[in-house]
Amino acid sequence: MPRPPQQLAGRIWVGSVTVLIAFIAYSSQIFIIWPWYGREFSFELVQLLLPFNLLVAFLYWNYFLCVYTDPGTIPRDWEPNPTSEEGFELKTITGTPRFCRHCERYKPPRAHHCRKCKRCVLRMDHHCPWVDNCVGHYNYAHFLRFLWAVDVACSYHVAMISYRVWYAILYPYWEPSGFELAFIVANYVTCLPVLVAVGVFSLYHFYCLFTNTTTVEGWEKDKVTTLVRRGKITEVSFPYNLGLIENVRAVFGGSPLLWCWPKHPVPGDGLKFSVAPGTGEWLPLQHRPPPSP
Repeated sequence: MPRPPQQLAGRIWVGSVTVLIAFIAYSSQIFIIWPWYGREFSFELVQLLLPFNLLVAFLYWNYFLCVYTDPGTIPRDWEPNPTSEEGFELKTITGTPRFCRHCERYKPPRAHHCRKCKRCVLRMDHHCPWVDNCVGHYNYAHFLRFLWAVDVACSYHVAMISYRVWYAILYPYWEPSGFELAFIVANYVTCLPVLVAVGVFSLYHFYCLFTNTTTVEGWEKDKVTTLVRRGKITEVSFPYNLGLIENVRAVFGGSPLLWCWPKHPVPGDGLKFSVAPGTGEWLPLQHRPPPSP
């Protein structure tokens, strides 16, 4: 399934992120760590830099997959089957299946229309400008692995640079040159904000992973909570929380040994989802034709 063509602005975003990662990852090694080790290969240098470069490679791989993996869209011939036990979502007001007037298609559970991509996305989480793509059913696992890789790689980077600074404090004759010091400051200035921002963002998304909630559903839950508090509606059940382990398996697959493998097949087709017992009762429905656009 091909991705929609990228716009110029999106390519600039992706190019900027790629350059930023490269600057943090490689300027630190070339202009700080390499001079510190006397510009000579050693076992200690390899011990320090090999794990970091593996993390950077893992980060780039998952970023590439986030950008170029189609998150999934609704097949043109898909429509809800009232006689099936798989079930589908209904509009609260009309009691009819969800239908997108922009795409002129029925919407399966958890699918939403993205105004940026101009199409409905399966299990849409959000549209991410940093990857110039929607994060949805087929690339959500890549997105989470990318966030994890950024957190770990940036933490390793800050620890590595800080160790260099601490060593210079303890042993003044190892004081960095002015050129090295400029790159130390530049690496702190670029890496620390990324670590803090992505770290907070990661905490939210791992919470969503553990509760089997998308960002869109999180917004919907907030709206429902406000309406319930004001007494305008009764409590609404969100049925996709299957328990911690099953929630993770729903995104990364059944085998924990393959959760970190970026090309591991995504579970399901994005058109139907398991629901927690007692939360998703599928009711008989009279089939109605879609409304005219």
